[in-house]
Amino acid sequence: MKYLILFIAALSTQVSIAESILDTYIKANRGTFKYPMNELQLREFNFNKTLMENRNIALKLGSIKYEIINGNLEKAKLLLLQSKYSDDFSRNVQYRYLSIIHFIQGNYKVSQEYLTKKGMYNIVTDDTICLLRTLNYIILDSTSKAKIEWNRCVDATINDSPTLHVWMNTILKLKLNDEPNITAVPLKNVNIENERGDYLRLFLKLALYLNQQDKIFERLSFLSVAAFEDTEIRELIGMLYYREGKLVKAFEFIEDLESPNSENIKGNLYLAQKKYQMAYGQFKLALKRKVDSQNSLERIIPVSWILKQWEDGLEYIEKLQVTQREKYTKLAIKAAFLTQAGKYSEAAKTLEQIVKGSNNAQSSEVNQLYTYNSVMLKDKDKTEIYADYSCKFKDGINCWLQYHLAIWDNFPITIQRDENIFENITDLNKVYTAAAIDEPLKESIYINQKDIEELDNDIIQLLPDIID
Repeated sequence: MKYLILFIAALSTQVSIAESILDTYIKANRGTFKYPMNELQLREFNFNKTLMENRNIALKLGSIKYEIINGNLEKAKLLLLQSKYSDDFSRNVQYRYLSIIHFIQGNYKVSQEYLTKKGMYNIVTDDTICLLRTLNYIILDSTSKAKIEWNRCVDATINDSPTLHVWMNTILKLKLNDEPNITAVPLKNVNIENERGDYLRLFLKLALYLNQQDKIFERLSFLSVAAFEDTEIRELIGMLYYREGKLVKAFEFIEDLESPNSENIKGNLYLAQKKYQMAYGQFKLALKRKVDSQNSLERIIPVSWILKQWEDGLEYIEKLQVTQREKYTKLAIKAAFLTQAGKYSEAAKTLEQIVKGSNNAQSSEVNQLYTYNSVMLKDKDKTEIYADYSCKFKDGINCWLQYHLAIWDNFPITIQRDENIFENITDLNKVYTAAAIDEPLKESIYINQKDIEELDNDIIQLLPDIID
């Protein structure tokens, strides 16, 4: 029995050695062989592959949404344009996101071009873009197209609207002028104390938008405690009071709120009191809550100028979004801040953009800035050019400058010299005011006053002859 066990063990060792030699031979001569997957394994593999692809798409879309929400629109646009249609997500999704970005930037025509491309009229995705398409038509004054588009859009989106599109219907009717006194219609016979949640917020916003806050005030006292505990509703009520000029009441409603709108209102209230430091702090808080708040940026830039916060002002100007028409105004403000910050070369480059873009038809303020920066950069030629332009705009200082440019050899250099231009100069004012007078002043009499009186007496006849 013992020998039998030993024999079996030896035989199994030889078999395992033979199998290992066989495996080595197969790997060396035929490569690694894998058996094909059965149906269950194939399904699992395809499921995991699809899951991973969807996860990657979600991550990419998430990063793009993040950039849009944080106001980094150009970066989001770049990420979209770099994405592949088939691998990352569909062409329609890319067009929709690009349309949203251009809408935010105010490029409504470009936004609409993306929404009206071939393949964008899809019944499956129509509910996600028809509302934006209607808004673009309204802004671009294509009222007939807006009406047609909205009639299609209502059916596709009505189930997803908790307020049954009251807001959008009002905007469209205002644009079409279908009904007289349309601004009063949405709030007519509405008792807001009976409304809750989205509907209550909707009617408060409509009152602000339509400037119908007087129809809301008399019913505010009947709102429930829960409504006043809602921070968004309190903010809207505060904005209503602010719009009506009831500043103390507005402050009471928003004092402890920390939303961007409430911080802006607080800043406006401080501005009205000329408390610029306090206003500046409030607008900075508003930008902390919402980095791309255009309301905050439009208010904090002038306050930055008043408080001489040049560097901060330049940062805020870069974030400010303007239309193509306002592009050169923004550049002029930027140049003014750069000038105050002592960055004359950068200011001159910015002003050059305005000159080239406006075909030499820039405003008098731009010419004045260009003259000053040219003087500080000791650029005689440009100083002469823009001093002449400014003088023609009847700017007295630049006319004075033009006069001195004609007298001095290189006035921009001369005016910045620290040393005295003239040596041993005599200040005649000091000489004459400090001089001592040894003798009293003598009056020189050229005509005797008595002679004048006698002449007057003869002419006027102070003592007329007595008539008998």
